[in-house]
Amino acid sequence: MYISYGIALLVIFVIGLLLWVVTNLRIDRIAIWAVVLFLPLVPALTLLSRVLWIYLDHKIDPATD
Repeated sequence: MYISYGIALLVIFVIGLLLWVVTNLRIDRIAIWAVVLFLPLVPALTLLSRVLWIYLDHKIDPATD
């Protein structure tokens, strides 16, 4: 959850920054559009964050079979 939240904030910030540079919308509209454009990326972000968490967990506490 922590990894997913951090990546999501970063991606939404980058989308918002790109919208701000390309358009001349108000900041509230940029924030709304950034979140709306981010929504299709949520399944991929969920998968990525799970993979990163499993990798991190394995590096910190490797299984001893």
